Amino acid sequence: MRPIPKTSSTSADEIDSRLRAFLDGNDIPTAARMSNLINYFREPALRDIEAAFGLTRPEVGILLFLNVCEGITAAEFCEFSGQLKAGVSRAVILLEEKGLIRREMDTSDNRRQRLFMKDAGRKLYKRYIPMLRAREQSMLSCLLAVERDQLDTLLDKLNRHVASLARQRDL
Repeated sequence: MRPIPKTSSTSADEIDSRLRAFLDGNDIPTAARMSNLINYFREPALRDIEAAFGLTRPEVGILLFLNVCEGITAAEFCEFSGQLKAGVSRAVILLEEKGLIRREMDTSDNRRQRLFMKDAGRKLYKRYIPMLRAREQSMLSCLLAVERDQLDTLLDKLNRHVASLARQRDL
């Protein structure tokens, strides 16, 4: 959900009231709240990264993942991220053309290519990750340390549960 646009006749209180009404009156309130939070975090940050560094959303996502899990395939990234194969394939090609990643044939299956971040990709990652960290800290600044720990615990539990459901293909 994008922020409700403010017009000259719309006050901040009216915007807050409309957002609150949507979040409280929604038929899927938990999903709406989570979506609102992630959109607050993701949308402006990705627009800033695209403007400053020329990376698309899928490119940023792939680099974020490769920073932790090198050697994944594009298909594995699609499964994790929920992004469409066509967009991820284009992003992999662009990242390779930009010299940020390299692809290597999977030794156990020549049909698959594993993805690895190159030094240039790591350097670029290190340039934009502080923006994302700062935005995350800003978003969480209203929480006490104990609340942040509780939130992390709950999010971990939900992610484990969703991953098990996805494996079952029940969703």
